[in-house]
This record gives sequence, C-alpha cells and structure tokens, in this order.
Amino acid sequence: MLKGVHSSKKTLANGKVERYYYAWKNGPRIKAEPGTDEFAQEYYRLVNERKPRSHETVGALVEIYSLKQLPTLSAATQRSYRPFLNKIEKKFGSMPFAAVEELGSRQEFENWRDTMADRPRTADLAWTVLKLLFSYATEKEMLKRNPCLGGGRLAKAGTRKDIIWTDEEIAALSASAPQQIAEALLLAQWTGQRQGDLLALSWANYDGTHIRLKQSKGGRRVTVKVSSELKDVLDARRAVVASENSGMDISDLPILTNSRSERWTSDGFRTSWGKAVAKTSVKGKTFHDLRGTFITSARRAGASIDDIAMATGHSTKEVRSVLETHYMADDEQVRDAVIIKMERNSRRTKPSN
Repeated sequence: MLKGVHSSKKTLANGKVERYYYAWKNGPRIKAEPGTDEFAQEYYRLVNERKPRSHETVGALVEIYSLKQLPTLSAATQRSYRPFLNKIEKKFGSMPFAAVEELGSRQEFENWRDTMADRPRTADLAWTVLKLLFSYATEKEMLKRNPCLGGGRLAKAGTRKDIIWTDEEIAALSASAPQQIAEALLLAQWTGQRQGDLLALSWANYDGTHIRLKQSKGGRRVTVKVSSELKDVLDARRAVVASENSGMDISDLPILTNSRSERWTSDGFRTSWGKAVAKTSVKGKTFHDLRGTFITSARRAGASIDDIAMATGHSTKEVRSVLETHYMADDEQVRDAVIIKMERNSRRTKPSN
C-alpha cells in the first residue's frame, strides 16, 4: 500500500463490509481498484493537486502535535485527546497564528468552550487540550503567547467523597460480573493501583504474600501486602494456571485475563467492565474511583498518610490532597474517630478509684 493512503471500513445497508481508500486522512476518496496502476496514478494525481497547508494555522499545529507530541502520551490520554483535537481543527483549523496571538482571542476560545457548558467536565477537557496544544506551540516557538493559560474551568471543584465505591456496590458488581471482571475488581479494591498497572501484572509480581510492581506512570516501585481475601483468590487462580500449563514457567503469564485466558487489552477490558457495571445499579462510579476508595478506606482504618503513599505510589502530598480536597473533606467518620480515640485514651489514663 502506498505510504500516506488512509483506509476505513464501512458497513453497507445489506450488511456487507467494504473498505474505502483515501489519498490522506479526511482527504478525497480513491475510486480505482487497490493494487492497480490506476490506483497509484489516481493517488499521485490527488496528492499533486492538494493545496499546500499554511504552516502557521491552528490546523497545521494540530497536525504537528498529533504526529510528534500525542504519541509520547499514554494510550488512554491519546484516546481522550483525539476527539477534542478533531473538534479544534474543525472549528479553528484555518485560524492563523497571528489571530491566536492577538489580545482578545481568548474570548473566542472561551465562547467555543461554553458551547459545551451543559457538560462541564467535557468543556473543561476541551479547554485543557486547547491549552496544551498552544503550550506546545509556544514551547516550540511557533506562537508568542498562549491565550488559554489560567482558569477556564466550568466544573465545580467540590468534594468527591461521595464518589467512592460503597461496600454494597462492590458486592453487587462482584456477585453479578464474570469471574475475569470480579478478579480485577478485587485486585483494585485491595491494592489501589491503576487499571493499566493491574492489567500488566504477571505471576512474577506475586510472591504469595505481596504484589510488587513498577508503576507505568512515574516508574515508582511499590509493594502491597495482599489481604487474606485477595490471597485466597490469587492462590487458587495460580494453581489453576499452573495446572493448565503443567511443566511450564508461568511467571510471565498475566494474572488478569479475558475469557480466552489471554492478557487483556485496555480497550477490551474497558468494554467488558462497562458492560458488567451496566448490569448493576451502580451509577457514576469509574474503575479509577476504586483507587480513591482504597485511599479512603485505608485512612478510615487508621493507616497513616505515609503508609498509604507507599502502598499506592502517590507522594504523601498527593495522598493528603486526595484525602483533604476530594474524598474526605468534612468526613464525619474521620471526625468521629478522633473523639472515639480521645475517649479510649482518656479511659486508659484515668486513675481508678
């Protein structure tokens, strides 16, 4: 296939799947049969007729950013940014850099963001992507200033103390989900690790008492002691895997697998997880909220901020921020625990008559 040709599949009304080819992404369709001389001739004709794009427009910047900077980000971040980069290109693609740099341009970008005001978090992410795009341009000295620096958020900061998984919600999902999803839930519940790091775990990461891993974000090494509940599940699962692979070294095999006993892909897990949650009454909770749930539960159980940070891979400053700002602001259980501990200490130190 010729370099630069873009292809896509389309399902026709009769159910047949056809593949179409284009001279470039979002470019004109090549109607000749792929692999023929006519196909190559039509491709080169379309490319030669393509009008050169100004290198000093927002559209050109989106193209450069997508080719050079976006691939350096995590797969999950790329997935979340791409739709907004497409929106930015569609809305501001022909806007020259000079117009971006003019005083007053911020208002135009805010007006675009405000078209999504009914979805504050979506609007905030759109603004974030736009700000990062212009920051990249200023860093590379393509733009003299970034009009989107500072502010720009529509969603209220507020607390996320109510957006943690309850014991009832965890039990409901565990009871109804397929075994593969239930095992991932249990690992997240008892380790507080990110989805990507849990999917990457192999049996070499588990020694029977602890899970040891190097986090993909930041490269920090963490060690988490497994609870008795998690140990029972992991030991039983490892015994099954060892039996199915008799005589083989299973250390490189994944702990979490899909229904075909293969390592999960990120997209595959996300889809299966979403389907499993949809069958329950759980609303507004994400897999990532299990990380905050772990921090909250650990703190309520009496774990120190230092201990929690060592287990989750956060810095102590991050743990404190999560607890105080998002999950446990004005938390009654924490306030009550202070008084209970004071009363216990008072009873121990009070002299007997």
